Amino acid sequence: MRFKRMKRAGIFAMALVLVLLTACNNSNNAASESMQPASSPESSASQSASSEASSPEASYDPLGKFDPPIEVSVVRSTNVLKFDEGESYEKNAWLDFYESEFGIKVNLLWVSDQFDQKMNTTMVSGKLPDIMPLGGNQFKRLAETDQLEDLRDALEKYGSEDLKKVFEGGGQIGLDSVTKDGKILALPWLGGYAGSAPLLWIRTDWLKKLNLPEPQTMDDVLKIADAFVNQDPDGNNQKDTYGLVVNKDLYTDLFGVDGFFNSYHAYPKIWVKNDAGEIVYGSVQPEMKTALAKLQELYKNGTLDKEFVVKDADKVGQMVNAGKLGITYSVDWLPLYLQAGKNQNPDMEWKPYPLLSIDSAPVQPKAGYPINAYYAVRKGFEHPEALVKMMNASLVLWSKKYPDRDLARKLEFNNGVEKWSYRLVHNQIPTQNIDAYKNVNKAIETNDESVLNPNSGEPDVYKRMKEYLAGDLKSWGYYMDFGPEGSQSILAEYDKNSAFKITEFIGVPTATMVNQGDTLAKLELTAFTKIIMGEASVDSFDDFVANWKKLGGDDMTKEVQEAMKK
Repeated sequence: MRFKRMKRAGIFAMALVLVLLTACNNSNNAASESMQPASSPESSASQSASSEASSPEASYDPLGKFDPPIEVSVVRSTNVLKFDEGESYEKNAWLDFYESEFGIKVNLLWVSDQFDQKMNTTMVSGKLPDIMPLGGNQFKRLAETDQLEDLRDALEKYGSEDLKKVFEGGGQIGLDSVTKDGKILALPWLGGYAGSAPLLWIRTDWLKKLNLPEPQTMDDVLKIADAFVNQDPDGNNQKDTYGLVVNKDLYTDLFGVDGFFNSYHAYPKIWVKNDAGEIVYGSVQPEMKTALAKLQELYKNGTLDKEFVVKDADKVGQMVNAGKLGITYSVDWLPLYLQAGKNQNPDMEWKPYPLLSIDSAPVQPKAGYPINAYYAVRKGFEHPEALVKMMNASLVLWSKKYPDRDLARKLEFNNGVEKWSYRLVHNQIPTQNIDAYKNVNKAIETNDESVLNPNSGEPDVYKRMKEYLAGDLKSWGYYMDFGPEGSQSILAEYDKNSAFKITEFIGVPTATMVNQGDTLAKLELTAFTKIIMGEASVDSFDDFVANWKKLGGDDMTKEVQEAMKK
Protein backbone atom coordinates (compact mmCIF):
# COMPACT_ATOMS: atom_id res chain seq x y z
CA MET A 1 0.00 0.00 0.00
CA ARG A 2 1.16 3.54 -0.75
CA PHE A 3 0.81 5.83 2.24
CA LYS A 4 0.63 9.14 0.40
CA ARG A 5 -2.08 11.73 0.10
CA MET A 6 -5.17 10.06 -1.31
CA LYS A 7 -6.49 11.11 -4.68
CA ARG A 8 -10.14 12.04 -4.83
CA ALA A 9 -11.34 8.67 -6.09
CA GLY A 10 -9.54 6.90 -3.27
CA ILE A 11 -10.92 9.38 -0.78
CA PHE A 12 -14.48 8.77 -1.88
CA ALA A 13 -14.01 5.03 -1.71
CA MET A 14 -12.71 5.32 1.80
CA ALA A 15 -15.32 7.89 2.65
CA LEU A 16 -18.25 5.68 1.81
CA VAL A 17 -16.86 2.54 3.35
CA LEU A 18 -15.40 4.25 6.39
CA VAL A 19 -17.12 7.60 6.75
CA LEU A 20 -20.63 6.93 5.59
CA LEU A 21 -20.90 4.20 8.16
CA THR A 22 -18.42 6.08 10.34
CA ALA A 23 -15.92 3.26 10.22
CA CYS A 24 -17.11 2.42 13.66
CA ASN A 25 -19.80 -0.05 12.92
CA ASN A 26 -20.93 -2.50 15.52
CA SER A 27 -22.84 -5.19 13.68
CA ASN A 28 -26.22 -6.43 14.80
CA ASN A 29 -25.17 -9.99 14.14
CA ALA A 30 -24.32 -12.10 17.17
CA ALA A 31 -20.66 -12.93 17.59
CA SER A 32 -19.38 -16.41 18.15
CA GLU A 33 -19.74 -17.86 21.62
CA SER A 34 -15.98 -17.97 22.09
CA MET A 35 -15.65 -14.19 22.02
CA GLN A 36 -15.37 -11.99 25.07
CA PRO A 37 -18.20 -9.43 25.09
CA ALA A 38 -17.10 -5.83 24.72
CA SER A 39 -17.99 -3.44 27.54
CA SER A 40 -19.88 -0.27 26.76
CA PRO A 41 -17.85 2.94 26.56
CA GLU A 42 -19.64 4.27 29.63
CA SER A 43 -18.77 1.32 31.84
CA SER A 44 -15.33 0.56 30.47
CA ALA A 45 -13.71 3.89 31.07
CA SER A 46 -13.70 3.31 34.80
CA GLN A 47 -11.83 0.02 34.61
CA SER A 48 -8.06 0.09 34.48
CA ALA A 49 -5.60 -2.15 32.73
CA SER A 50 -3.67 -2.63 35.94
CA SER A 51 -6.74 -3.86 37.82
CA GLU A 52 -7.50 -6.25 34.97
CA ALA A 53 -4.10 -7.84 35.25
CA SER A 54 -4.10 -7.99 39.04
CA SER A 55 -6.34 -11.03 39.24
CA PRO A 56 -6.12 -14.19 37.16
CA GLU A 57 -9.90 -14.23 37.10
CA ALA A 58 -10.17 -10.60 35.99
CA SER A 59 -12.08 -9.73 32.82
CA TYR A 60 -9.89 -8.02 30.27
CA ASP A 61 -11.68 -4.86 29.16
CA PRO A 62 -11.31 -4.14 25.43
CA LEU A 63 -12.08 -0.48 26.08
CA GLY A 64 -10.45 -0.14 29.50
CA LYS A 65 -8.17 2.71 30.50
CA PHE A 66 -4.48 2.29 31.30
CA ASP A 67 -3.80 3.32 34.88
CA PRO A 68 -1.21 4.71 35.15
CA PRO A 69 -1.30 6.13 31.60
CA ILE A 70 1.22 4.93 29.03
CA GLU A 71 3.09 6.70 26.24
CA VAL A 72 3.08 5.33 22.70
CA SER A 73 5.22 6.57 19.81
CA VAL A 74 3.62 6.50 16.35
CA VAL A 75 4.11 7.70 12.77
CA ARG A 76 1.55 8.50 10.10
CA SER A 77 0.96 9.69 6.55
CA THR A 78 -0.62 12.97 5.52
CA ASN A 79 -3.97 11.47 4.58
CA VAL A 80 -6.29 14.02 6.21
CA LEU A 81 -8.15 16.25 3.78
CA LYS A 82 -9.03 19.04 6.15
CA PHE A 83 -8.71 19.87 9.84
CA ASP A 84 -11.12 21.75 12.02
CA GLU A 85 -9.87 25.15 13.16
CA GLY A 86 -7.20 24.75 15.82
CA GLU A 87 -6.55 21.08 15.04
CA SER A 88 -3.58 19.47 13.30
CA TYR A 89 -1.77 16.17 13.00
CA GLU A 90 -0.01 16.92 16.28
CA LYS A 91 -3.09 18.07 18.21
CA ASN A 92 -6.63 16.97 17.48
CA ALA A 93 -9.75 15.44 18.99
CA TRP A 94 -8.67 11.84 18.41
CA LEU A 95 -5.30 12.25 20.09
CA ASP A 96 -7.03 13.88 23.05
CA PHE A 97 -9.55 11.06 23.03
CA TYR A 98 -6.91 8.32 23.13
CA GLU A 99 -5.44 9.94 26.24
CA SER A 100 -8.67 10.74 28.09
CA GLU A 101 -10.55 7.50 27.27
CA PHE A 102 -7.72 4.97 27.16
CA GLY A 103 -4.85 6.53 29.05
CA ILE A 104 -2.72 6.40 25.89
CA LYS A 105 -0.58 9.49 25.37
CA VAL A 106 0.51 9.57 21.74
CA ASN A 107 3.95 10.84 20.77
CA LEU A 108 3.88 11.56 17.03
CA LEU A 109 7.44 11.07 15.80
CA TRP A 110 6.81 12.26 12.26
CA VAL A 111 4.20 12.85 9.55
CA SER A 112 5.06 12.52 5.86
CA ASP A 113 3.39 12.76 2.47
CA GLN A 114 6.09 10.37 1.26
CA PHE A 115 5.28 7.70 3.79
CA ASP A 116 6.91 4.72 2.09
CA GLN A 117 10.25 6.45 1.69
CA LYS A 118 10.20 7.87 5.21
CA MET A 119 9.19 4.53 6.74
CA ASN A 120 11.90 2.71 4.81
CA THR A 121 14.47 5.16 6.20
CA THR A 122 13.11 4.65 9.71
CA MET A 123 13.37 0.88 9.30
CA VAL A 124 17.00 1.16 8.24
CA SER A 125 17.76 3.34 11.27
CA GLY A 126 16.57 0.58 13.59
CA LYS A 127 14.56 3.06 15.67
CA LEU A 128 11.05 1.84 15.10
CA PRO A 129 7.99 3.53 16.60
CA ASP A 130 5.95 1.54 19.10
CA ILE A 131 2.96 1.28 16.73
CA MET A 132 3.23 1.68 12.97
CA PRO A 133 1.15 1.28 9.80
CA LEU A 134 3.06 -0.69 7.17
CA GLY A 135 2.78 -1.55 3.52
CA GLY A 136 2.96 -5.19 2.51
CA ASN A 137 6.66 -5.32 1.63
CA GLN A 138 7.56 -3.33 4.77
CA PHE A 139 5.63 -5.75 6.95
CA LYS A 140 7.33 -8.67 5.25
CA ARG A 141 10.82 -7.28 5.85
CA LEU A 142 10.22 -6.57 9.52
CA ALA A 143 8.52 -9.92 10.08
CA GLU A 144 11.36 -11.83 8.44
CA THR A 145 13.94 -10.02 10.58
CA ASP A 146 12.02 -10.71 13.80
CA GLN A 147 11.36 -7.06 14.66
CA LEU A 148 7.61 -7.31 15.31
CA GLU A 149 5.74 -8.22 18.49
CA ASP A 150 3.41 -11.22 18.62
CA LEU A 151 -0.15 -9.85 19.01
CA ARG A 152 -1.98 -13.13 19.48
CA ASP A 153 -2.30 -12.89 23.26
CA ALA A 154 -3.25 -9.21 23.16
CA LEU A 155 -5.91 -9.84 20.52
CA GLU A 156 -7.39 -12.81 22.37
CA LYS A 157 -7.54 -10.95 25.69
CA TYR A 158 -8.37 -7.42 24.63
CA GLY A 159 -9.98 -7.75 21.20
CA SER A 160 -13.57 -6.50 21.31
CA GLU A 161 -16.48 -8.56 20.08
CA ASP A 162 -16.67 -6.42 16.96
CA LEU A 163 -12.95 -6.54 16.25
CA LYS A 164 -12.98 -10.33 16.47
CA LYS A 165 -15.91 -10.33 14.09
CA VAL A 166 -13.85 -8.35 11.60
CA PHE A 167 -11.40 -11.26 11.50
CA GLU A 168 -14.07 -13.97 11.25
CA GLY A 169 -15.22 -15.53 7.99
CA GLY A 170 -13.52 -13.93 5.02
CA GLY A 171 -11.58 -11.69 7.40
CA GLN A 172 -9.72 -14.74 8.66
CA ILE A 173 -7.86 -14.76 5.35
CA GLY A 174 -6.43 -11.36 6.19
CA LEU A 175 -5.36 -12.52 9.62
CA ASP A 176 -3.78 -15.65 8.13
CA SER A 177 -1.64 -13.42 5.93
CA VAL A 178 0.09 -11.93 8.98
CA THR A 179 0.50 -15.16 10.94
CA LYS A 180 3.95 -16.76 11.03
CA ASP A 181 4.86 -19.78 13.13
CA GLY A 182 1.69 -19.31 15.12
CA LYS A 183 2.44 -15.64 15.86
CA ILE A 184 0.15 -12.82 14.76
CA LEU A 185 2.64 -10.16 13.73
CA ALA A 186 0.22 -7.41 12.66
CA LEU A 187 -3.46 -6.56 12.53
CA PRO A 188 -4.59 -5.93 8.94
CA TRP A 189 -6.94 -3.07 8.14
CA LEU A 190 -9.38 -4.89 5.88
CA GLY A 191 -11.37 -3.43 3.04
CA GLY A 192 -14.75 -4.81 2.06
CA TYR A 193 -14.57 -7.13 -0.92
CA ALA A 194 -18.10 -6.20 -2.07
CA GLY A 195 -17.19 -2.54 -2.18
CA SER A 196 -14.51 -3.17 -4.78
CA ALA A 197 -16.87 -4.91 -7.23
CA PRO A 198 -17.85 -2.96 -10.38
CA LEU A 199 -21.47 -2.38 -11.36
CA LEU A 200 -23.01 -1.29 -14.64
CA TRP A 201 -24.40 2.25 -14.40
CA ILE A 202 -26.69 3.72 -17.09
CA ARG A 203 -28.43 7.09 -17.47
CA THR A 204 -32.03 5.95 -17.41
CA ASP A 205 -33.40 9.40 -18.29
CA TRP A 206 -31.59 8.99 -21.60
CA LEU A 207 -33.08 5.53 -22.03
CA LYS A 208 -36.57 6.96 -21.60
CA LYS A 209 -35.91 9.87 -23.96
CA LEU A 210 -34.73 7.51 -26.70
CA ASN A 211 -37.47 4.98 -25.90
CA LEU A 212 -34.94 2.22 -25.26
CA PRO A 213 -35.64 -0.77 -23.00
CA GLU A 214 -33.44 -1.57 -20.04
CA PRO A 215 -30.60 -3.95 -20.97
CA GLN A 216 -30.95 -7.70 -20.54
CA THR A 217 -27.70 -8.80 -22.23
CA MET A 218 -24.29 -7.36 -23.00
CA ASP A 219 -25.37 -6.95 -26.62
CA ASP A 220 -28.14 -4.67 -25.33
CA VAL A 221 -25.56 -2.60 -23.47
CA LEU A 222 -23.52 -2.12 -26.65
CA LYS A 223 -26.63 -1.08 -28.60
CA ILE A 224 -27.53 1.44 -25.91
CA ALA A 225 -23.99 2.82 -25.95
CA ASP A 226 -24.24 3.32 -29.72
CA ALA A 227 -27.58 5.10 -29.34
CA PHE A 228 -26.19 7.42 -26.68
CA VAL A 229 -23.52 8.53 -29.17
CA ASN A 230 -25.64 8.83 -32.30
CA GLN A 231 -29.22 9.70 -31.25
CA ASP A 232 -28.65 12.98 -29.36
CA PRO A 233 -29.86 11.92 -25.91
CA ASP A 234 -29.24 15.38 -24.42
CA GLY A 235 -31.35 17.03 -27.12
CA ASN A 236 -28.94 19.82 -28.08
CA ASN A 237 -28.71 18.84 -31.77
CA GLN A 238 -24.98 18.20 -31.46
CA LYS A 239 -23.01 14.97 -31.52
CA ASP A 240 -21.26 15.63 -28.22
CA THR A 241 -22.24 12.68 -26.03
CA TYR A 242 -20.50 9.39 -25.36
CA GLY A 243 -21.78 5.91 -24.71
CA LEU A 244 -19.04 4.25 -22.71
CA VAL A 245 -16.42 5.98 -20.61
CA VAL A 246 -13.14 4.84 -19.08
CA ASN A 247 -10.20 6.80 -17.71
CA LYS A 248 -6.53 6.64 -18.58
CA ASP A 249 -5.63 4.45 -15.61
CA LEU A 250 -8.13 1.78 -16.76
CA TYR A 251 -8.38 0.02 -13.39
CA THR A 252 -10.03 2.36 -10.92
CA ASP A 253 -13.12 2.39 -8.72
CA LEU A 254 -14.69 5.09 -10.86
CA PHE A 255 -14.94 4.93 -14.65
CA GLY A 256 -12.76 1.85 -15.05
CA VAL A 257 -12.85 -1.14 -17.39
CA ASP A 258 -13.06 -3.96 -14.84
CA GLY A 259 -16.81 -4.46 -15.23
CA PHE A 260 -16.56 -4.46 -19.01
CA PHE A 261 -13.87 -7.13 -18.89
CA ASN A 262 -15.87 -9.16 -16.38
CA SER A 263 -18.77 -9.29 -18.84
CA TYR A 264 -16.37 -11.12 -21.18
CA HIS A 265 -15.33 -13.42 -18.27
CA ALA A 266 -11.97 -11.69 -18.06
CA TYR A 267 -10.53 -10.75 -14.65
CA PRO A 268 -7.56 -8.39 -14.84
CA LYS A 269 -5.37 -7.51 -11.86
CA ILE A 270 -6.49 -10.40 -9.67
CA TRP A 271 -5.45 -14.03 -9.29
CA VAL A 272 -7.92 -16.64 -10.53
CA LYS A 273 -8.09 -20.40 -10.99
CA ASN A 274 -7.82 -21.76 -14.52
CA ASP A 275 -9.59 -24.86 -15.82
CA ALA A 276 -6.82 -27.03 -14.38
CA GLY A 277 -7.34 -25.57 -10.92
CA GLU A 278 -4.07 -23.64 -10.96
CA ILE A 279 -3.84 -20.09 -9.63
CA VAL A 280 -2.94 -17.76 -12.50
CA TYR A 281 -2.90 -14.03 -13.18
CA GLY A 282 -6.16 -12.83 -14.72
CA SER A 283 -4.68 -10.18 -17.00
CA VAL A 284 -2.81 -12.70 -19.16
CA GLN A 285 -5.69 -15.11 -19.80
CA PRO A 286 -7.22 -15.54 -23.30
CA GLU A 287 -10.53 -13.92 -22.36
CA MET A 288 -8.72 -10.59 -22.03
CA LYS A 289 -7.85 -10.60 -25.72
CA THR A 290 -11.50 -10.90 -26.73
CA ALA A 291 -12.54 -8.02 -24.49
CA LEU A 292 -9.68 -5.81 -25.72
CA ALA A 293 -10.73 -6.45 -29.30
CA LYS A 294 -14.22 -5.18 -28.53
CA LEU A 295 -12.87 -2.08 -26.76
CA GLN A 296 -10.70 -1.36 -29.80
CA GLU A 297 -13.82 -1.55 -31.96
CA LEU A 298 -15.75 0.80 -29.67
CA TYR A 299 -12.87 3.27 -29.65
CA LYS A 300 -12.65 3.20 -33.45
CA ASN A 301 -16.36 3.91 -33.98
CA GLY A 302 -16.49 6.66 -31.34
CA THR A 303 -18.62 4.86 -28.78
CA LEU A 304 -15.67 5.10 -26.40
CA ASP A 305 -14.28 8.57 -25.76
CA LYS A 306 -11.22 8.94 -28.00
CA GLU A 307 -9.56 11.29 -25.51
CA PHE A 308 -9.72 8.85 -22.60
CA VAL A 309 -5.95 8.44 -22.57
CA VAL A 310 -5.47 12.00 -21.24
CA LYS A 311 -8.31 11.96 -18.71
CA ASP A 312 -8.02 10.77 -15.14
CA ALA A 313 -11.03 9.86 -13.01
CA ASP A 314 -11.57 13.48 -11.94
CA LYS A 315 -11.69 14.76 -15.51
CA VAL A 316 -14.08 12.00 -16.53
CA GLY A 317 -16.21 12.79 -13.50
CA GLN A 318 -16.49 16.39 -14.64
CA MET A 319 -17.75 15.19 -18.02
CA VAL A 320 -20.28 12.92 -16.36
CA ASN A 321 -21.60 15.68 -14.12
CA ALA A 322 -21.76 17.96 -17.17
CA GLY A 323 -24.15 15.48 -18.78
CA LYS A 324 -21.96 14.13 -21.58
CA LEU A 325 -21.75 10.44 -20.71
CA GLY A 326 -24.31 7.68 -20.49
CA ILE A 327 -22.67 4.41 -19.38
CA THR A 328 -19.94 3.63 -16.89
CA TYR A 329 -18.59 0.70 -14.92
CA SER A 330 -18.06 1.99 -11.40
CA VAL A 331 -18.39 0.88 -7.79
CA ASP A 332 -21.38 1.31 -5.50
CA TRP A 333 -20.65 4.84 -4.24
CA LEU A 334 -20.72 6.46 -7.70
CA PRO A 335 -23.96 8.38 -6.94
CA LEU A 336 -22.29 10.28 -4.12
CA TYR A 337 -19.61 11.37 -6.55
CA LEU A 338 -22.32 12.43 -9.01
CA GLN A 339 -24.39 14.35 -6.47
CA ALA A 340 -23.04 17.66 -7.81
CA GLY A 341 -24.34 16.79 -11.28
CA LYS A 342 -27.73 15.84 -9.85
CA ASN A 343 -27.91 19.15 -8.00
CA GLN A 344 -27.27 21.03 -11.26
CA ASN A 345 -29.60 18.86 -13.35
CA PRO A 346 -32.38 17.26 -11.30
CA ASP A 347 -33.57 15.37 -14.38
CA MET A 348 -30.33 13.38 -14.55
CA GLU A 349 -31.01 9.82 -13.43
CA TRP A 350 -28.50 6.99 -13.07
CA LYS A 351 -29.39 3.43 -12.20
CA PRO A 352 -27.14 0.48 -11.28
CA TYR A 353 -27.47 -2.90 -12.96
CA PRO A 354 -25.81 -6.26 -12.40
CA LEU A 355 -23.04 -6.99 -14.89
CA LEU A 356 -24.45 -8.55 -18.05
CA SER A 357 -22.81 -11.40 -19.90
CA ILE A 358 -21.65 -11.53 -23.49
CA ASP A 359 -22.93 -15.13 -23.64
CA SER A 360 -25.08 -17.54 -21.66
CA ALA A 361 -22.54 -17.99 -18.85
CA PRO A 362 -23.23 -15.87 -15.74
CA VAL A 363 -20.94 -12.96 -14.94
CA GLN A 364 -18.98 -12.88 -11.71
CA PRO A 365 -18.02 -9.35 -10.68
CA LYS A 366 -14.37 -9.05 -9.83
CA ALA A 367 -13.71 -8.44 -6.15
CA GLY A 368 -10.31 -7.80 -4.71
CA TYR A 369 -9.67 -8.27 -1.02
CA PRO A 370 -7.84 -5.10 -0.14
CA ILE A 371 -5.66 -4.88 2.91
CA ASN A 372 -5.32 -1.13 3.37
CA ALA A 373 -2.50 -1.36 5.90
CA TYR A 374 -0.78 -3.68 8.35
CA TYR A 375 -0.70 -2.24 11.87
CA ALA A 376 2.27 -3.66 13.75
CA VAL A 377 4.00 -3.22 17.11
CA ARG A 378 7.77 -3.15 17.48
CA LYS A 379 9.17 -6.17 19.25
CA GLY A 380 9.69 -5.54 22.93
CA PHE A 381 7.04 -2.86 23.39
CA GLU A 382 5.54 -3.44 26.82
CA HIS A 383 1.91 -2.77 25.92
CA PRO A 384 0.96 -4.37 22.56
CA GLU A 385 -2.66 -4.32 23.76
CA ALA A 386 -2.59 -0.55 23.15
CA LEU A 387 -2.84 -1.24 19.41
CA VAL A 388 -5.74 -3.64 19.98
CA LYS A 389 -7.61 -1.08 22.07
CA MET A 390 -7.06 1.66 19.50
CA MET A 391 -8.44 -0.64 16.83
CA ASN A 392 -11.39 -1.54 19.06
CA ALA A 393 -12.07 2.19 19.32
CA SER A 394 -12.30 2.50 15.54
CA LEU A 395 -15.35 0.24 15.61
CA VAL A 396 -17.34 2.30 18.13
CA LEU A 397 -19.42 5.41 17.45
CA TRP A 398 -18.01 7.73 20.10
CA SER A 399 -20.04 10.76 19.05
CA LYS A 400 -22.74 9.81 21.55
CA LYS A 401 -20.33 10.03 24.44
CA TYR A 402 -18.31 12.93 23.07
CA PRO A 403 -20.71 15.03 20.97
CA ASP A 404 -18.56 18.12 21.54
CA ARG A 405 -15.60 16.48 19.82
CA ASP A 406 -17.46 15.14 16.78
CA LEU A 407 -15.10 12.18 16.56
CA ALA A 408 -16.81 10.59 13.56
CA ARG A 409 -17.27 13.16 10.81
CA LYS A 410 -19.37 15.99 9.53
CA LEU A 411 -21.99 15.22 6.91
CA GLU A 412 -20.59 17.47 4.16
CA PHE A 413 -19.17 14.98 1.73
CA ASN A 414 -16.96 17.07 -0.52
CA ASN A 415 -15.45 19.82 1.62
CA GLY A 416 -16.35 18.80 5.15
CA VAL A 417 -14.04 17.81 7.96
CA GLU A 418 -13.84 14.03 8.01
CA LYS A 419 -12.67 13.36 11.53
CA TRP A 420 -12.58 9.61 11.06
CA SER A 421 -9.35 10.24 9.15
CA TYR A 422 -7.70 11.77 12.24
CA ARG A 423 -7.58 8.30 13.76
CA LEU A 424 -4.24 6.53 13.89
CA VAL A 425 -5.73 3.04 13.64
CA HIS A 426 -8.67 1.89 11.52
CA ASN A 427 -10.68 -1.20 10.71
CA GLN A 428 -14.12 -2.20 9.52
CA ILE A 429 -16.48 -5.14 9.24
CA PRO A 430 -16.10 -6.23 5.57
CA THR A 431 -19.87 -6.47 4.93
CA GLN A 432 -20.86 -3.37 6.89
CA ASN A 433 -22.46 -1.52 3.97
CA ILE A 434 -24.55 -4.53 2.98
CA ASP A 435 -25.63 -4.92 6.60
CA ALA A 436 -26.61 -1.25 6.66
CA TYR A 437 -28.61 -1.59 3.45
CA LYS A 438 -30.67 -4.40 4.98
CA ASN A 439 -31.27 -2.63 8.28
CA VAL A 440 -32.02 0.80 6.85
CA ASN A 441 -34.56 -0.48 4.32
CA LYS A 442 -36.23 -2.59 6.96
CA ALA A 443 -36.52 0.50 9.17
CA ILE A 444 -38.11 2.47 6.33
CA GLU A 445 -40.52 -0.34 5.42
CA THR A 446 -41.69 -0.82 9.01
CA ASN A 447 -41.19 2.76 10.21
CA ASP A 448 -39.28 1.22 13.09
CA GLU A 449 -35.88 2.75 13.84
CA SER A 450 -35.17 0.17 16.53
CA VAL A 451 -33.84 -2.21 13.86
CA LEU A 452 -30.95 0.20 13.17
CA ASN A 453 -27.63 -0.38 14.81
CA PRO A 454 -27.36 2.69 17.05
CA ASN A 455 -23.57 2.35 17.36
CA SER A 456 -23.02 2.62 13.63
CA GLY A 457 -23.67 5.11 10.86
CA GLU A 458 -26.98 3.47 9.99
CA PRO A 459 -29.08 6.21 11.64
CA ASP A 460 -27.31 8.77 9.42
CA VAL A 461 -28.05 6.77 6.27
CA TYR A 462 -31.66 6.31 7.40
CA LYS A 463 -31.97 10.06 7.91
CA ARG A 464 -30.62 10.80 4.44
CA MET A 465 -32.91 8.24 2.83
CA LYS A 466 -35.93 9.74 4.57
CA GLU A 467 -34.87 13.20 3.42
CA TYR A 468 -34.74 12.03 -0.18
CA LEU A 469 -38.14 10.35 0.06
CA ALA A 470 -39.47 13.64 1.40
CA GLY A 471 -38.23 15.45 -1.70
CA ASP A 472 -34.67 16.54 -0.83
CA LEU A 473 -32.59 15.84 -3.95
CA LYS A 474 -29.39 16.56 -2.06
CA SER A 475 -29.73 13.10 -0.52
CA TRP A 476 -30.17 11.39 -3.90
CA GLY A 477 -26.69 9.86 -3.77
CA TYR A 478 -27.42 8.06 -0.52
CA TYR A 479 -30.72 6.74 -1.80
CA MET A 480 -29.17 5.43 -5.02
CA ASP A 481 -26.55 3.60 -3.00
CA PHE A 482 -28.65 2.26 -0.11
CA GLY A 483 -32.20 2.42 -1.46
CA PRO A 484 -34.28 -0.68 -2.32
CA GLU A 485 -33.05 -0.59 -5.94
CA GLY A 486 -29.72 0.99 -5.19
CA SER A 487 -26.26 -0.44 -5.66
CA GLN A 488 -26.16 -2.18 -2.27
CA SER A 489 -29.21 -4.22 -3.28
CA ILE A 490 -27.21 -5.71 -6.15
CA LEU A 491 -24.14 -6.32 -4.02
CA ALA A 492 -26.30 -7.98 -1.35
CA GLU A 493 -27.70 -10.36 -3.95
CA TYR A 494 -24.21 -11.16 -5.24
CA ASP A 495 -23.07 -11.80 -1.69
CA LYS A 496 -26.08 -13.99 -0.92
CA ASN A 497 -25.32 -16.16 -3.95
CA SER A 498 -21.52 -16.16 -3.42
CA ALA A 499 -21.24 -14.73 -6.91
CA PHE A 500 -18.18 -12.52 -6.47
CA LYS A 501 -14.97 -13.48 -8.24
CA ILE A 502 -12.66 -12.90 -5.28
CA THR A 503 -8.92 -12.91 -5.87
CA GLU A 504 -7.31 -16.23 -5.00
CA PHE A 505 -4.21 -14.57 -3.55
CA ILE A 506 -4.50 -12.49 -0.40
CA GLY A 507 -1.39 -11.65 1.56
CA VAL A 508 1.90 -9.83 1.59
CA PRO A 509 3.67 -9.33 -1.74
CA THR A 510 5.95 -12.05 -3.01
CA ALA A 511 9.60 -11.28 -3.77
CA THR A 512 8.94 -10.82 -7.48
CA MET A 513 5.94 -8.59 -6.77
CA VAL A 514 8.21 -6.33 -4.74
CA ASN A 515 11.00 -6.30 -7.29
CA GLN A 516 9.10 -6.41 -10.59
CA GLY A 517 5.51 -5.54 -9.76
CA ASP A 518 5.65 -1.91 -10.90
CA THR A 519 7.41 -2.87 -14.12
CA LEU A 520 4.85 -5.53 -14.97
CA ALA A 521 1.94 -3.22 -14.14
CA LYS A 522 3.33 -0.51 -16.42
CA LEU A 523 3.87 -3.07 -19.17
CA GLU A 524 0.24 -4.15 -18.87
CA LEU A 525 -1.22 -0.65 -18.88
CA THR A 526 0.88 0.42 -21.87
CA ALA A 527 0.08 -2.69 -23.92
CA PHE A 528 -3.66 -2.57 -23.24
CA THR A 529 -3.91 1.18 -23.90
CA LYS A 530 -2.21 0.79 -27.28
CA ILE A 531 -4.51 -2.07 -28.23
CA ILE A 532 -7.64 -0.13 -27.26
CA MET A 533 -6.50 2.91 -29.26
CA GLY A 534 -5.60 0.79 -32.28
CA GLU A 535 -1.94 1.71 -32.07
CA ALA A 536 -1.19 -1.99 -31.69
CA SER A 537 -3.02 -4.98 -33.14
CA VAL A 538 -5.18 -7.23 -31.02
CA ASP A 539 -2.66 -10.00 -31.69
CA SER A 540 -0.01 -7.95 -29.89
CA PHE A 541 -1.71 -9.21 -26.73
CA ASP A 542 0.18 -12.48 -27.29
CA ASP A 543 3.47 -10.58 -27.36
CA PHE A 544 2.51 -8.81 -24.15
CA VAL A 545 1.82 -12.13 -22.43
CA ALA A 546 5.19 -13.52 -23.54
CA ASN A 547 7.03 -10.42 -22.30
CA TRP A 548 5.09 -10.41 -19.04
CA LYS A 549 6.11 -14.00 -18.35
CA LYS A 550 9.74 -13.38 -19.27
CA LEU A 551 10.07 -10.21 -17.17
CA GLY A 552 8.98 -11.90 -13.96
CA GLY A 553 5.41 -13.02 -14.46
CA ASP A 554 6.27 -16.72 -14.48
CA ASP A 555 8.34 -16.34 -11.31
CA MET A 556 5.58 -14.37 -9.61
CA THR A 557 3.00 -17.01 -10.56
CA LYS A 558 5.14 -19.78 -9.08
CA GLU A 559 5.57 -17.77 -5.86
CA VAL A 560 1.82 -17.22 -5.57
CA GLN A 561 1.06 -20.88 -6.18
CA GLU A 562 3.58 -21.94 -3.55
CA ALA A 563 2.31 -19.36 -1.05
CA MET A 564 -1.26 -20.59 -1.39
CA LYS A 565 -0.24 -24.21 -0.78
CA LYS A 566 0.95 -23.34 2.73
